[in-house]
Amino acid sequence: MKQRAWVVLLGAMAAPALSAEAAAEPGRFYRTAWAGTRGNRFRVNSPDTRTGPFKDRWEARQTGVMKITVDEDLSQVMGAALHLELWGGHPGVANKRFTLNGASEYALPEVGAARHNCVYSYPAVLLKPEELKRGENVFAFTCDKGSAFWGHYLIRAARVQMELKRAHPGLMAAGLADFGVAVVARPAKAGGEAVALSLDLPAGAAKRIAAVEYWGRYSGYDENGDGKGRGLHGFRKDCKPVGNIATVTSPPFAATWDLAMVPRTPRLGVGAIVRFRDRPDLLYATNSAEVAFPKRTSRRVTLHLSKDLPRPFWSRAGRVRTCTIELDADPARIERAELHVLIWDGGKGKTREPFTLNGHALPVAGQGRHDVLYRVLPLDPQHLRRGANKVRVLSDTQHHGIEVLLPGPGIMVRRRE
Repeated sequence: MKQRAWVVLLGAMAAPALSAEAAAEPGRFYRTAWAGTRGNRFRVNSPDTRTGPFKDRWEARQTGVMKITVDEDLSQVMGAALHLELWGGHPGVANKRFTLNGASEYALPEVGAARHNCVYSYPAVLLKPEELKRGENVFAFTCDKGSAFWGHYLIRAARVQMELKRAHPGLMAAGLADFGVAVVARPAKAGGEAVALSLDLPAGAAKRIAAVEYWGRYSGYDENGDGKGRGLHGFRKDCKPVGNIATVTSPPFAATWDLAMVPRTPRLGVGAIVRFRDRPDLLYATNSAEVAFPKRTSRRVTLHLSKDLPRPFWSRAGRVRTCTIELDADPARIERAELHVLIWDGGKGKTREPFTLNGHALPVAGQGRHDVLYRVLPLDPQHLRRGANKVRVLSDTQHHGIEVLLPGPGIMVRRRE
């Protein structure tokens, strides 16, 4: 299976076949085989953990072996990839990797943990089809301790995503072998900075569709932790979409993409994932459509990130952590501002104001459920400063508190020019 930019993040987006309004070429069908992971139970350790100071903890006794059953005729599969929801582990952990069925070793992308950052990512690793087998497949995960105090990370969700041939007997039996829909992306009729999204649906197709997810390619905050602010945006949390453009569950499956707080780029990319009412085991990924960014006059939208992030950026046991975000805008000219931030939420403890910006408390921390939280919070422009803006994080928990994930907090600003 060829490397496809849309596939890498979502596991179900076809390659960009860009045109002015609609991508007319057929998309692709996928089936998914899920791992039986639940919550944060699946843990991976470096080999030295077995004799190290944490050897008696339940997390340290986990083997890192995952089994995924594939119920599919692999001769009808064009390619496959392993997709993960991955807490990047203790800062300093290095060389995260796995083997498939005792054969090849596959590397997991390094997105900052080895450099002592707190990270959460959604890697997709292309597999060698000949190493998969029908039935039980064994994925053995490991890592190196690196410069961490304990080589350790966790996988919250995992799946093998398989691209099916168009002549697949299951598609033929379902009457889907000739199915094809395309995304249509046009400037919204009402004007403004918005794009109208819809599907070019053949007759009778709408009644079979349960939901349509629209996903975008643009410049913005790196909420999926892949290290790229310009690219495909959004992720899946516990297998459900977060941060995508829209998810629509009723015909005509139309949506409006509001771009008022998106930095301008010449072209935008949009693709869709289609799920079926009568075949929930299948999904269809369209090719991507391209549309020009709507006209924007006398306004500018910019993203500002910190250049002095602590490593690691976490607070626990009452230890304050701070960073600054530089703004080159006069607050009097700012029409609208937002804070974007990702955290791994171990809890704020009894701290009354666990996250502040320039001394103003913001509702970033959650309930301490040890999950990833993506916050987009409106900011009062009067609370911003030209120059340095100070972010302070504080938790008094004994263990995992608030971990600020890469790329760190960011301020999106819309200003009058």
